[in-house]
Amino acid sequence: MAMWIGDRISVEDNQELTTIVINPLRVKWKEILLMCWVAGFTFVGLFMIYLLATGFSSLNFKIPPTQEDLDSLVIYGIVFLGFWLYFEYKTVKSLMWYRYGKELLKIDNEGLWVKKSILTYGKSTRYFFENIKEFHQRKHEQTSFGNFFENAFWALGIDALEFKYQRKTISLGRRLDEKSARLLLRLIDDRVKKRLKSGR
Repeated sequence: MAMWIGDRISVEDNQELTTIVINPLRVKWKEILLMCWVAGFTFVGLFMIYLLATGFSSLNFKIPPTQEDLDSLVIYGIVFLGFWLYFEYKTVKSLMWYRYGKELLKIDNEGLWVKKSILTYGKSTRYFFENIKEFHQRKHEQTSFGNFFENAFWALGIDALEFKYQRKTISLGRRLDEKSARLLLRLIDDRVKKRLKSGR
């Protein structure tokens, strides 16, 4: 039977492994607003692509534009599409994450498996205990612009826990509050110690 930490983290133990599932933070009205924003933003981007493909000939100009004006419009359109593609990717990915995403952690006798998936898509990576260093709760500066930007609802959000693994920094626990992150860190530490003892 699964045990819960808060309303987003479920934990299930058996002889072979411990399975932890972290569900995304879901706020229905924000999801609806994000869906509407994505739909409108997608329409604007596709319309701009259509205008660029037709050379802006579908626009009815009262005064015929010069070639220089058309060249300026094309440059503007290309720059706009660069920004559009970036934010389109970020927002669509975030929307899919809120609707269908989850973090899956598995602890066996040798290591920790981490998988961040949307539907069934996502790579599962194994981290062996002997190479995991400095597993801790991240501290975020509430007043920093980067923290505010990454935790905006249209972004995926910042992970709450991290550790060092062979000169890389691995993070998990997306958008967890401080209390849930602290409890999850304790639980992982406890299960790792138990698995290490049972594996000897």
